Amino acid sequence: MWHFFIRHEQDALVLSGMITNFVVGYILYVMKKSQIISIVVALLAIGVLYSLPKVIVSDKDKKIDNKPTGQQAEAVTTESSHSQSLSAEQASAIKNLTNQYKNSTDKEKKIIFADSLAGIYRKAMIFDSVAVYRELIVGLEPSEENLLSAADACYDAFFFVTDAEKVEIYGEKARGYYQKVLDKNPKQLNAKAKMAVTYANSASPMQAIAMLREVIAEDPKNEQALFNLGLLSIRSGQYDKAVERFKEVLKNNPVNLQAKLYLGISYAELGDKASARQFLEEAKAGTDDVMILNAADEYLKELEATN
Repeated sequence: MWHFFIRHEQDALVLSGMITNFVVGYILYVMKKSQIISIVVALLAIGVLYSLPKVIVSDKDKKIDNKPTGQQAEAVTTESSHSQSLSAEQASAIKNLTNQYKNSTDKEKKIIFADSLAGIYRKAMIFDSVAVYRELIVGLEPSEENLLSAADACYDAFFFVTDAEKVEIYGEKARGYYQKVLDKNPKQLNAKAKMAVTYANSASPMQAIAMLREVIAEDPKNEQALFNLGLLSIRSGQYDKAVERFKEVLKNNPVNLQAKLYLGISYAELGDKASARQFLEEAKAGTDDVMILNAADEYLKELEATN
């Protein structure tokens, strides 16, 4: 994946651990400031999904089929199972639910089984398999809610799969599903804000900014769009603009701890250590989230080391 803000290819990031919910897990082994920024983005993608993808994909145009077959589902699931650890309990549940899904001819039951499988895979952080089962549900019942769930699942996979080709595939899948959501309900502005991010490293990167500005024009306080604009500002090294965006997020939602964390990072990059410490400490004080705590601690250590 595109390791966000890594300045040297030889810099290594090692992550270990699993999460049992959306926000606990991933242990940081980070030694350089450039790596710290990289890992912060990766960590906070789970749950909030406000970060950017970590792979630069090719500009090749590919047409992606948004309706996976059972064989595709099985292939992706098997591959993912090899790359991530499942507990014995999870593996047993997956085996049973998979058999029930395959053997059932009742649409509603198949949806229930697929939803349960997606939930297990999400807890195990096997995001491409989550996407597979969310897509299967859409094939059975293409409601707005199911389309949005499939879009978000592909969005997750877009961030976390390690193969560049799959990143491109899931980025296009996410865009396709978000577009279908918007076709049904143009007022789904958060979907549009997420869809915009998938263009950041496509052949049309300026479309990301354009779409986010469209969201802001319609809803000036849209948190998802403001946050993503802040991250795009960090990505381009425009830390002063990032500060403005994250401050605006916090003006509308003072308890957004991710905004505080990124605001602290932006201030640190601008050399304002006092403000950086303030917001990093505030981010820490408001949570027991291991990801935020570790990321803030690592950045605070870096600030102390440069005194």
